[in-house]
Amino acid sequence: MNCDGSITVFIDGKELMSSAEQILRDFFGSAYRYARAVVDYGVGFVALAVVNGSSVGAAVYYSINVGLIRLCVIYYIAVIEECRGLGIGKVLMSTIEEICADSDVYIATTWFGNEHADRLYRSLDYVGYTWDELRRLIGKKAVDRLLKVTCGYDDDIAYVKSIINEGDVLSILRRVVEGGDDETNRLWRETCLGVWLRLRTGLR
Repeated sequence: MNCDGSITVFIDGKELMSSAEQILRDFFGSAYRYARAVVDYGVGFVALAVVNGSSVGAAVYYSINVGLIRLCVIYYIAVIEECRGLGIGKVLMSTIEEICADSDVYIATTWFGNEHADRLYRSLDYVGYTWDELRRLIGKKAVDRLLKVTCGYDDDIAYVKSIINEGDVLSILRRVVEGGDDETNRLWRETCLGVWLRLRTGLR
């Protein structure tokens, strides 16, 4: 595939998921079903990167109120292998950040050893914390809510970035425990717990 050329990013919901699905499945395996679930649920959106008419990268993201703050969750992001290292991931991330500019914090999670994600997030000034570090810094209850809203149970690291450059991201994240969590619990049941149970029992 020729990966050289201008990058166009399309944003939509279920209409783009069929184009994004194979990219996400190739990188994340059966876990791509979590991404599909948030799109099917109606909260998630797809950012699809296209070069020379071919889909070369995809991301699923959503914004949600958690306690007294609004999070922009960069849920899944992947670029096809032959087109990595060309800035496509950065274009996807920058597009999502612009769309989510009315949020308070950007957050993404991944596992130890995902070097592509680590380089991408750090190049965009995200700070990575293990869940254990965050428990010490912002408290167990706050981390429990973040785990629910990101479905990050299988991941090791949360990368966070304040929308306001001068903002103390940890102070902002502590506020996820203020206020109710009905929206978070609904999202968790429908797009995290439900998918996990289906995968565990071998259901589609």
